[in-house]
Amino acid sequence: MITCNEHQYADLLERSADLYAETKYKMILEYLRGHSKLDILNAGCGSGELCLLLAQQGHRVLGIDPVPEYIELARDRAERTPNGECSYLVSSIEDFEADHPFDCVIATDVLEHIEDDREAFERLASNVRPGGSIIITVPAGQWLFGYHDEKLGHFRRYSRPRLRRLVADLCDVLRIRYFGFSLIPVCFLYSKLLRTDYPVAESGDSAKSPIRASVLRTILGIDRLVPMPLGTSLLMLGVRR
Repeated sequence: MITCNEHQYADLLERSADLYAETKYKMILEYLRGHSKLDILNAGCGSGELCLLLAQQGHRVLGIDPVPEYIELARDRAERTPNGECSYLVSSIEDFEADHPFDCVIATDVLEHIEDDREAFERLASNVRPGGSIIITVPAGQWLFGYHDEKLGHFRRYSRPRLRRLVADLCDVLRIRYFGFSLIPVCFLYSKLLRTDYPVAESGDSAKSPIRASVLRTILGIDRLVPMPLGTSLLMLGVRR
């Protein structure tokens, strides 16, 4: 069991207004388009938004997280949101023991929190059946490492070659791309120079800031459709070898 990170907890409380996270979730749903009724493990599920989206698509989802407070948020959200087969368990990746192989394992912004990311990825991959899908997202660009990473307990950020090397022994990479090119200046300004929190709630709340939220949604939509050679995140879709 891992102690609750107050900075991350506050981040999760604002997740419903986080258009950046919302767009990444949409990209993950696109990766799984055409697949129905998958048995999915969402490792490091946090407050469970992605779990619910996956369940609403007809998949059976188990979300795990080592922090009880985050799982409590996820369960509370599930009670208030119509969903299909979706359940939660307090467990780390390292301690999780599956009683069956999953069709798909997803870890969004998780590996950067774990010192031995190779062992963690091996544990993730061991829970996927051969030929099953592995979807990973991580923060990109070690040169952007700053206040936000320190507060969230990150050990590193990733480049595309580094992520490829991490998964190469166990996973055939089908897609790997950067996302968030347009937000590099924002990340650099707030995390590296100002060393303060990102204005997530202020920027993503359509009720309070409709124009700003609309502009941000448009920018992220372009980032989603047009892969660029740099970004603030990396997304990978692979197949368990």
